[in-house]
Amino acid sequence: MTYNTRQKELIRQLIISINRDFSAKEIFCKLTAAGEEVGQTTVYRIIDSMVEDGQLKKTLGEDNEVRYQYLESCDHFGHCYLKCNNCGRLQHIDCEDICDLTAHIERQHKFKVDDTNMVINGLCRSCA
Repeated sequence: MTYNTRQKELIRQLIISINRDFSAKEIFCKLTAAGEEVGQTTVYRIIDSMVEDGQLKKTLGEDNEVRYQYLESCDHFGHCYLKCNNCGRLQHIDCEDICDLTAHIERQHKFKVDDTNMVINGLCRSCA
């Protein structure tokens, strides 16, 4: 059974509101700066839980720091995320051409693609 504590919901809402990648330390610092009494261990535990549930994507930043990004809920296959290398924004896209690409990779390259969490890096329209 999962309990939605006030702290868990507070952390979750903060994470959802951030439209770029972040570190667990940043979440902890934002909460303490806002006067919230949340332990650092609690922040890490909730973030780990959200990664396990597929709500967050875990990556390694340029500085070798673990970074996270909230993934919008989606029930479709053949979708992916576009991640801007400059501003860190993650944009969800549904596109039938992605299905064609993954089918090609599986057929021609004998590689099973996990298209539930596919991320393509590049530059967003604002940063290009």
